Amino acid sequence: MASELEDLVNFLSDSRPAIQQHAVDLVQGLTGSPDGIAQLGKLSAKLLPSLFRLVPCPEAVSRPALVALVNLSQEPSVQQQLLGLNALARCMDYLREGSCAGREELLVMLLANLTSLEAGAEALLQMGRGALEGLNAAMLIKLLLDPPGQQDAYAHVATVLPNLTRFPSGRRLLLQPGRGLLLALASQLRSRSELRRRGCAGAIKNCCFSCEQDGTVMDIAAETEALTTVLDVLCGITAKEADEAVREALAEAVLCLARVDAARKQLWACDAPGMLKTGYEFEENRTVCACMEATAELFLSDGFEPQPEEGGAQLGGGGGGGGWAGVSSDEPAVSVSKREVSIEEVD
Repeated sequence: MASELEDLVNFLSDSRPAIQQHAVDLVQGLTGSPDGIAQLGKLSAKLLPSLFRLVPCPEAVSRPALVALVNLSQEPSVQQQLLGLNALARCMDYLREGSCAGREELLVMLLANLTSLEAGAEALLQMGRGALEGLNAAMLIKLLLDPPGQQDAYAHVATVLPNLTRFPSGRRLLLQPGRGLLLALASQLRSRSELRRRGCAGAIKNCCFSCEQDGTVMDIAAETEALTTVLDVLCGITAKEADEAVREALAEAVLCLARVDAARKQLWACDAPGMLKTGYEFEENRTVCACMEATAELFLSDGFEPQPEEGGAQLGGGGGGGGWAGVSSDEPAVSVSKREVSIEEVD
């Protein structure tokens, strides 16, 4: 079996188009199963360069090669090898040049796998390269914001962004004033694509996760329009967000911000207490409710006093249905015990 696989890998470089085509189709098929990936992984030193050389070829050969690379790159060891082949920069070049028309989605999916490693995220962000820092990310964000075509080829950019924002260096770079990351992410929260909404909500949560330690809290707090959109989507003011994963990520993001005094003041300015009151009344997800309750307790310490509506449950009852009232930041602060909610970054 090993010798047969070695022959198959060799055929990827065959000068005869029909042989090469058959070989790459077989390799793609093998990567569709964990056993096939494991077997091919033993030959990755020769397989990966051979596959990547086929990426800029005509689509009949390029597409199965890219599918195989996407499947294989779920493994961290393969990700490391592909980074060593400069695969990430080459994928960006192909996107920039438009030399893989019709295969953009696969290129972005490969980028998503490669940036799951910190080294991959730093490579895409071009950290330490002066004026080039963030250029690739800006290009991907622009592609994400462009009106999607029928295939929505760039929806998977929304899965790259949580990877880039998992690391402090990435968050600091992307949240620099003028880059417009938060507003760009917030603009996708009303997309018809669940993939876009989930990915961007996860990236927003990552940006807020340790904003005080990152030194980005004021940059985030200044994004009033983005924060208002986040609150609107979380609380269902304009329309109900059906995906619980999106609401959970946004609720955790708001809680992270509310824990920082400077950011909480900006949330006051965005009428966060009033919007959260509306959202809490109809929220049934336990995680979202817990985050809303913990956030309300922080507003309570500023002088925000929750009051139950007739027939409603008091805030902190473990679920939606309660009413909030008495919002006034001028009242004396009330001492409260803080509700502990554990939040983790989005992988």
